[in-house]
Amino acid sequence: MSAWQLLITLSDVPSAQAFAAVLSAEGIGVRVDTDAGVLGQAAPCRIYVDATQLRQARWALSQRKFSDDELTYLATGELPKQGIP
Repeated sequence: MSAWQLLITLSDVPSAQAFAAVLSAEGIGVRVDTDAGVLGQAAPCRIYVDATQLRQARWALSQRKFSDDELTYLATGELPKQGIP
């Protein structure tokens, strides 16, 4: 049984899930906890990582600064619509 440590809190579920997927792809144990009732609802989402991997996760976090467009792409697979009204 592993202990979980809070890494970061994000503002919505899709962004948190996208970021969690990136961490998981790097072999970091991760889970997302939220109070949101539905997927698109804006509600704080807490990302927890395996306590033994907290340092690795913090380093991974420091190496990545995602824009809103990048988080949208990671969450949905859709490219941002730039310049389209």
